[in-house]
Amino acid sequence: MTASVHHEKGHIEVGYTRDKKVPFKLYYEKTGNGPKKLLLIMGLNSPGSAWDSVVNVFTKNPEYTTVFFDNRGVGFSDAPKGLYSTSQMAQDTLELLDGLGWTSDVHVAGVSMGGMISLELVLANPKRFSSLLLTSTNAGRSPPQLVTVSFLSRVILIKDPHLRMKLIAETLYPKAWLEAAPAKGSSFSTNREFVVDSLTKRFANTPVQPIHSNVAQSWAALFHHVSTARLAQIRSSGLPILVVTGTQDHFVRPSGSHHLAKELGAPLIVFEGSGHALPSEQTETYCRFLVELHSKGKDGIFELVDKNKL
Repeated sequence: MTASVHHEKGHIEVGYTRDKKVPFKLYYEKTGNGPKKLLLIMGLNSPGSAWDSVVNVFTKNPEYTTVFFDNRGVGFSDAPKGLYSTSQMAQDTLELLDGLGWTSDVHVAGVSMGGMISLELVLANPKRFSSLLLTSTNAGRSPPQLVTVSFLSRVILIKDPHLRMKLIAETLYPKAWLEAAPAKGSSFSTNREFVVDSLTKRFANTPVQPIHSNVAQSWAALFHHVSTARLAQIRSSGLPILVVTGTQDHFVRPSGSHHLAKELGAPLIVFEGSGHALPSEQTETYCRFLVELHSKGKDGIFELVDKNKL
């Protein structure tokens, strides 16, 4: 008889150690029964449930327990007033992990702003983590692409949910992939139809994000910066790191991933023809690389890249 997969969700209070000592709550979901702990950190103004395709894969792997959460200011988490920073959000994450009892051997995957938060996270407490996958992200201090500025200014003003989700889809995914047929068994004729439908359902079931926290998260992403010296600190920690990007990422420049890989001494995997949202566009391959990163450790990562030319 197959054992049922454990699933829990709830809120954990964070912020209690800060100067202002004004606690607030972060929403999380925890899935799986396995000993390997995988923390998934989502990007700008998106709920943690955007990791659903990755969670679905790891739910079938008895070795893993996954956690995703809503960052401050989005989804079912509280939305404190004021501007945010990625270092502040990393402290939120550490306190969430404390509440979960995840005090060691945690594998981390962060996408976009989630990758920025991940960098600050491992800087704050490197001994707590066992590996780091940085996805479609950068160290900051690079001017945003025109499409990024256009997207951030337009998406907040669009009231029609379908049009808003269509803009999100066309920004995060490459045109060729959106026009292609989805996996066998899908009731949709194109990936675009599938993505727009999935986004529409997700946001319909998620609390509307307050304007102030939309701006606050955008501020955190735009003013994020991890210096070369601080990247060297991460490198010297010996943490196994993998960096991935897509050649058609028009939201965060792929050059940011090349810079991270160079400064961190980490292998870089480039998905030819792929866009910004690699975890949902290239789910099976992305999850395979996660598993290999966790199993091979530091010495086997470059071999992993050589073996998996894309």
